[in-house]
Amino acid sequence: MLSIEIANALNLLGYSFMFAGTRAFSRRETPVTVFLLAPLIWLTAMRVPAIAADINLRVVVVSSLQCTFVALTAHEFWRERAEPLLSRWPIVILLLAHVLMLCVRMSVVTLTPLASQRDLFRSPVFALMAFGTVLFTIAFAFLLLSMTKERTEMRHRIDALIDSLTGLANRRAFIGEADAAIALRTSRSEPLAVLLADLDHFKKINDAFGHAIGDQVLKIFAATLRRCIGQNDLAGRLGGEEFAILPAAGGQATALALAEAVRRAFAQAAADVDGHAVAATVSIGVAVSQIGTHDLTGLLGQADRALYQAKERGRNRVAAYADGEAAAAVTPLRVRQRARA
Repeated sequence: MLSIEIANALNLLGYSFMFAGTRAFSRRETPVTVFLLAPLIWLTAMRVPAIAADINLRVVVVSSLQCTFVALTAHEFWRERAEPLLSRWPIVILLLAHVLMLCVRMSVVTLTPLASQRDLFRSPVFALMAFGTVLFTIAFAFLLLSMTKERTEMRHRIDALIDSLTGLANRRAFIGEADAAIALRTSRSEPLAVLLADLDHFKKINDAFGHAIGDQVLKIFAATLRRCIGQNDLAGRLGGEEFAILPAAGGQATALALAEAVRRAFAQAAADVDGHAVAATVSIGVAVSQIGTHDLTGLLGQADRALYQAKERGRNRVAAYADGEAAAAVTPLRVRQRARA
């Protein structure tokens, strides 16, 4: 009972913990019943006289339960493959190799049954399994530590480049990615547009409804940007309630159409926030550089002047910078924002 029933039950409990730990790494909980499932199946199987008396059947039962949990563990790592961790794939390969080794073990005892317990320890398959299990344990632990370290480092990099509230690129990340995109655009002699957006009367929204609602408004605008911009467009939060967008392609007409789409979508999405009639709106300035040398700082300055003109003309509108001054490009919404002072 000690060396066969209890020992194998603890072994299977360990495989259950391995599976549950993988789910915890992926931020998923595991029911307590899962921990006890494999040991209970094994202990129940040992109540069957035919299994209890036959070492070959015992090997098949234990190996099949181990194989199931290892395969489920590999699947848990594989299903989270969207998270770019390089150590994930060696772990999946290692787990699949362990599954294969367990299947070979079951095949061997099925095709060439062991006559007694003593034959098990004399079998080269047993020696191979023992060595493989020790090697698997060491390699698996090493790769798990490596993947944990890799995730921590990746999160630190993301935290340094992503605005925690909106999930958009922060100022540093946006400027860096925009400079790289502009360098590529310049080499192709393509026009460049920059959009600068600023939420209207944002301080009054915070004062009237509280900072929690203000944060929700910022999140709504970030979500609006994600819906409106293209997959290759850049968007970032420069600070406070100010955002910037760098379209991947297109001239002034395309930039103005994008700005107007963002303005309309945000006005609709932020009309009511958590039951409060916030009616938040946004003003957007657009600046376009024609074919030639592009200057991000200069374009942002021009977009900022266009944004200032949009604010001066009543807010909730889009303005384009042209010929040294900002010109109104789009009329405001018919429905005035109710939260405007």
